[in-house]
Amino acid sequence: MAVSWAGPAQAEVGATVSAFSDLRFRGISLSEGRPVGIFDFAYDDASGVYAEASASGVLRSGGEPAPLGIQFSGGYARRLKSGTSIDLGMTHSSYSRYSNGQRGRAYTEVYAGLAHGALSSRIFFSPRYSVSGRWTAYGELNGNFSPATNWGLNTHIGMLVPLRTPSGQSYRTDFDWRVGVSRTFGRLSLQAAWSDGGPGKDRYAGRVHGRSALVLGASWAL
Repeated sequence: MAVSWAGPAQAEVGATVSAFSDLRFRGISLSEGRPVGIFDFAYDDASGVYAEASASGVLRSGGEPAPLGIQFSGGYARRLKSGTSIDLGMTHSSYSRYSNGQRGRAYTEVYAGLAHGALSSRIFFSPRYSVSGRWTAYGELNGNFSPATNWGLNTHIGMLVPLRTPSGQSYRTDFDWRVGVSRTFGRLSLQAAWSDGGPGKDRYAGRVHGRSALVLGASWAL
């Protein structure tokens, strides 16, 4: 979901529908490698306050559609005289049981970010990252460039650090990265992104998978 880093001159409302071959988040699949559809809604107020909502659905193994997840975000963004933007907010995500029927998960994070030119960064903190008693911090650095008219190049690198883990469980520091390209045709945007991460593997549908993945997608601005 796109995030506004600075309050616009006037309030803006936007909505987008998208379809992707997979739903990847921080280097892992949230849809078990299956196609997803997403509806995004965003409101940016002239004061710098913004709110966003996203709902997704997944195609099950038999081709039947099913609800996948919802996400709500809100915060405040302001552009400084230097041209740097600051961003503070909170996001909540909740996902249903996936295609193989495992239990769902939910988590809430607070974040702070900086952006200048084509680069942006954020730090997220969660006192319950999917599992009760699991405290985490996640840092990311993103780049969004426009090498030619109607073309976009985006990069991402992130690191998830366990701060506190439930008794008897062990989590390691985890890394992920992504490189993507997009081409717009009016309201239509076509996208392709390659992502990977480690050191662990991705586990779904009863099997262990490598985390390297090519994701294709299309979005339509309403």
